[in-house]
Amino acid sequence: MSVPAVAVVAPLTGPRTAAGTVLLAEVDRLRGGAPEAADWQVFHETPGVAHTVVAGGFTAVVGHADPSVADGALEVYRQAGLPCLLPLLPGRAPALSWAPDETHLARALADAALALAASALTVAYDDDQDSTGLAGLLAAQARVTGLAMRTGGGTGDVLALLAPQHRLPALLRAREGESWRAVLVVTDCGLPSFDALVTAAAGLPVWAVHAEPCLVRRTRAAVASLAAALAEDPSLRGARLASRVLSRSALLIGPDGGVLGGGRRVSRLSAVCPIRAAAREDALTVPHTQAV
Repeated sequence: MSVPAVAVVAPLTGPRTAAGTVLLAEVDRLRGGAPEAADWQVFHETPGVAHTVVAGGFTAVVGHADPSVADGALEVYRQAGLPCLLPLLPGRAPALSWAPDETHLARALADAALALAASALTVAYDDDQDSTGLAGLLAAQARVTGLAMRTGGGTGDVLALLAPQHRLPALLRAREGESWRAVLVVTDCGLPSFDALVTAAAGLPVWAVHAEPCLVRRTRAAVASLAAALAEDPSLRGARLASRVLSRSALLIGPDGGVLGGGRRVSRLSAVCPIRAAAREDALTVPHTQAV
C-alpha cells in the first residue's frame, strides 16, 4: 500500500508566517523520525487552496492560520469528507481543533485589568486587522464590566498593548519613559519571537495573556496523532480517520473543540514558559568552560 498523502496548509509569507513556521518544523520533525507514516505535501495558504487540496486526493489536511481563508476552506473539506486538523485556529465540527476559542480573549484582557485593580485601562494597538478588531472587542467588554477605557500614550494605571508578538519589543521600547503599574500583552511562547519579547520587557511589569497549551504543544499533538493513526492503519479515511486521530492525541479535545481544560491564562511574562525561563536562568548562571 502506498504511503498516505497529507496536505499541510501553512502561510509561507505575510504576517502569519511565524505560525506556519511552527507547523512546518513539527512536520519536518516527523519526516525525520517516521518517514513511512505519511507523505507530507506543503501548500501556501491562499484563498482557494482548499479546492486544490480536495482535487489532489489527499488523506487529510492539517494547518491553516488565516481565519479568513480557513472559514471557507472548512466547508469545502466537510463536503469532501476530508479530515481537517486545526492546531493553529479554532474551528467547527467536523474539523478537529486544538486551539482556544478566540472569542474569550477580550474577556481575559478585561478580567486581567480588573484583577490588577485597574481603575482605568489604556489601550494602544497596532494597525493590523487582528489588533484593531481585538481593540474593538475589548472596548465592548470593558463597557460590560464597567471598566473605564482610554486610548493613547503617557502614564497611568494599566496599559493593554495589542499587536502581533514580533512587533511588541519595538512598541515597548517606543514607550520608554512611561510609567505603568502593569502592561498587558497577548503572547504565545511557541512563536519564535517570544524570547525577543522577554528580553525587551526585562524589568517592566508585563503580564501575558497566553494560550495554554502553547502553539508548539498543540501543533505537535495534532501532527503526531495524525501520523500515529496512519501508521497503525494507512487505509483509514474520513470519519474513521478523524476518530482515530482523536483517540491518539496527547491532548484531549473537548466536545466543542479546543483542548479540554485549556484556554487563556494570565501570567507574568517571564513565567509563561518554565522551560524557557529555566534555560534563560541557566545561561546566566552556568559559567562557560574554556577550551584548552
